[in-house]
Amino acid sequence: MTHPSRPSSIRSLSIAMGVVCLLGGCATAVSSNGPKQDSPEDAAAAYTRLGKAYLAENNLPRAQQALEHAIDLDPGDGGALEGLALLYQRQQELDQADHFFQQALKAEPDATRIRNNYAALLYQRGEYAKACDQLNVASQDITYTNRAQLFANLGQCQIANGDETAARRYYERALDIDPRNARSLLALARIDHTQGNNERAWERLQRYFTVAGTDAESLHLASDIASAQGDSTRAAFYRRQLGGS
Repeated sequence: MTHPSRPSSIRSLSIAMGVVCLLGGCATAVSSNGPKQDSPEDAAAAYTRLGKAYLAENNLPRAQQALEHAIDLDPGDGGALEGLALLYQRQQELDQADHFFQQALKAEPDATRIRNNYAALLYQRGEYAKACDQLNVASQDITYTNRAQLFANLGQCQIANGDETAARRYYERALDIDPRNARSLLALARIDHTQGNNERAWERLQRYFTVAGTDAESLHLASDIASAQGDSTRAAFYRRQLGGS
């Protein structure tokens, strides 16, 4: 599941400037009721944003400093706890990452993004059943914007967990939500091929080519399907696309 791209220096500077007053301890805005100080929760949120900006830049020491400061101000800041989990995951401190993901979910049990990221950690650790459980809970959130990708992740998780029937169901659910979901088209073509349904596998693979073009994995599969259908000429064509004989 992907890493964010490096934000521009201007964006990072603007985020940093947003917490200058926090770092310097300067005065805050004045309302009709007198001066209003930032609440600890608001200050923590600002440090969380700063920490995640540093994390996106791969500046891990500064990210850790900002995120830990956010938690000092607000121990229940789920975003900061998630940020530390992601930081430790990147440092391959997987036990620490697991701890902070669990803390983040205790703070924000309905945060689908956090649950999805935790599932990615569990998958990385080879804990496929637990990863699938987390993704299954996350999939119940009908407001989540990347729901098709989440179901595709769940399909991949079930393949790793050895349940091809469940995997098919989740990949097909991803296509219900987004008929152009390339991962699900290719995965279902592969499942159909392994189960001997090469006509349907070929149809799905053609749809994949339309959506995503060709790549080594899909060309290998195309050659295998053609061979299974007894079409040696077509199989040879796709092997040549791979640079083979």
